[in-house]
Amino acid sequence: MRRSDDLKRLALAFGCGLLVMGCAGGPFGQAIPERNDALFSRIAAGMAQDEVLRDFGRPDETMAFPMSRTHAWTYVYRDTWGFAAEYSVTFDTSDRVVATLSKRIGYGGRD
Repeated sequence: MRRSDDLKRLALAFGCGLLVMGCAGGPFGQAIPERNDALFSRIAAGMAQDEVLRDFGRPDETMAFPMSRTHAWTYVYRDTWGFAAEYSVTFDTSDRVVATLSKRIGYGGRD
C-alpha cells in the first residue's frame, strides 16, 4: 500500500507543477499572447527565428525541407471566424523568415 500512496503523491506533485508552469507562462516563464490572425500578421519576411520564438512561443510542430534548405514551424489556433487553422512560418538557413502560410484545418465550432 505504501507504493500506491507514493505514486498518488507523485502524480499530485506533477499535476501541481504543470499548473504552476502554465500560470507562469510555461517553461520560459513568459506569457504568450492568445494566438489569432492579428497576432500572426506581425510576422514579416526577414524576422529572426529567435524573435518568433520570443513573441509566439514554441511551435506545435516543426518540419525540415532538405531540398529547399528551409524549415517550418507550425502553430495551431482559431482564426477570426472560429475555424481551426494552422499558421506556418518558413525559415531559411540563416534562421530568417522567408514565407508564411495560414490554412484552415477544421469546420468552425464543429471540429
